[in-house]
Amino acid sequence: MNELFFDLLRGIVLGAVQGLAEFFPVSSSGHLILVPILFGWPDQGLAFDTVLHLGTLGALLWFFREDLIVLFRAAVGTGKEADEARGFGLKILAATVPAALIALLANDWIEANLRSGFFVALNLVVWGIVLFAADRASEKGSRLENLTKISWKQALAIGFAQPLALFPGTSRSGITISAGLFSGLSRTAAARFSFLLSIPITALAGLHGAYEIASTGLPDGGFVLLIAGFLSALLFGLFAIRFLLSFVAKRRYDGFVVYRFILACAVTILT
Repeated sequence: MNELFFDLLRGIVLGAVQGLAEFFPVSSSGHLILVPILFGWPDQGLAFDTVLHLGTLGALLWFFREDLIVLFRAAVGTGKEADEARGFGLKILAATVPAALIALLANDWIEANLRSGFFVALNLVVWGIVLFAADRASEKGSRLENLTKISWKQALAIGFAQPLALFPGTSRSGITISAGLFSGLSRTAAARFSFLLSIPITALAGLHGAYEIASTGLPDGGFVLLIAGFLSALLFGLFAIRFLLSFVAKRRYDGFVVYRFILACAVTILT
């Protein structure tokens, strides 16, 4: 019973960390490396981390279900609205390609070589500074609010930034939001595009993790750990999406930048 409770607790905590940190610009991978160290738990491994993405994928699909339905209905129609919807879908897919290709080619090497505490801390600081600069840049000039009007240049700029999130400590949402802000999107539009863009890559990451586990076996903790992690990531992911979209509509990202710096210090000390 004690072992069962431990696996349940570990799954809930790791899922909560994934659900919150995946959508907040603070690096989910950095947290998932740090949490086992803090609690003295065994490293759950990258395959389990990526299975947690299936939980955050569920959060994305549920939160944006109405947007996705509207886009799908428009895309199968005719006229200007249908052309815009299909164009937006193509931009999302095209912007996904760089990260998908690099993950396919370099994922194993990254897992083997770049999960060190120093590298995580370095990325937390460097890309925190970039987020700070992007946030300030977003306060100058007019900003695009309507995502169906996003240009190919803007979409691809964000897409080519997304592979940087494969490096632990970077933050997928942080780097894509930064790229969106630099490219001329408003804070809310940049966050929404970042979340919508994450749907294909999150699905691929989750399926890859599930395949890895199917090939190599369950991590310590088995199904209890996986199910608890999945449900926790889904619920906390829903909260994080809703909170961030409401937060950035009125406030700067300064608090997240400061948190990244504090986390970098913690990672450096503890690892």
